[in-house]
Amino acid sequence: MKHATPHSLFLALLLLGTGSANAQETPADSSAAKPAPTAKAGQPVPRMPLVDADPARAEWTVRMTSDFSSIEKLGEDRLPAGFAEIASQQRTVSSVQYSKDAVTKTYRLHTRWSDGDTDEEWIVMGSHVGERAGHRGFYIVGSESSLGRELSQADFPELAWVDMSLYRGMKTYKGKPAFVFSVPFDQKRLSGDQAQIMAFVKREDPKATPSKVFKPKVSEVIAYLDAATQLPIEYNDGLIRRRYHFTQPSGERLIPPAKIIDFLRTRSEALRIRLTPPVGPGTK
Repeated sequence: MKHATPHSLFLALLLLGTGSANAQETPADSSAAKPAPTAKAGQPVPRMPLVDADPARAEWTVRMTSDFSSIEKLGEDRLPAGFAEIASQQRTVSSVQYSKDAVTKTYRLHTRWSDGDTDEEWIVMGSHVGERAGHRGFYIVGSESSLGRELSQADFPELAWVDMSLYRGMKTYKGKPAFVFSVPFDQKRLSGDQAQIMAFVKREDPKATPSKVFKPKVSEVIAYLDAATQLPIEYNDGLIRRRYHFTQPSGERLIPPAKIIDFLRTRSEALRIRLTPPVGPGTK
């Protein structure tokens, strides 16, 4: 039996339009926040949208410096069962290389960890696919940590908090004119694991604030955008410092490997069969 080519399977998959949900962002408690300085009069004003999108075919790498010591300082008595042990053994992300193809609605994420290991994940039409340890098959990344829906809305979802009310003016950053945005840590919206931890702690201590819980190394979250492109240069929230590097992608379409396409095609067919109403007496 002749198999369909990866390209033809991929086109069929696009027509199926599979997708996944993602966690909702939660506002941070701002009761203890102090007002941040505003931009000086006469400063250049960035255009809208503030954080620009990369071209339809793009590649960029985000290098990260992570600090999990603040999580450990919370203590086992204030964390969900087993979380303290997981945090103490947690390896950190050194960098993530993103490849984007807006035409096929596809992203490839190449993650490098602090222990030298690497992972490759694919997001196709909103479905975030990861590979199990030891190459034991694929799975759909859980909605609480999936970037699938976020990346369909913005290339840099971690900067969703940036708006003109937080614009602080222009500075020279690493030799480039940059627009600066900042917000007190307690006023920044939380998402994902941070929001879950915060909700757990506040059940025990309603007066807890994000800065008291996570103990960021900076009190002011700050982002630098290249004034010419309005693409991010650096973002530091006191927990993770991200540095952005953009490279020229190849002119070829970004198409997932055949094994990823086959996995999503099989999964989509299984969901279709499961959701198809039975046919029999009394049905129309």
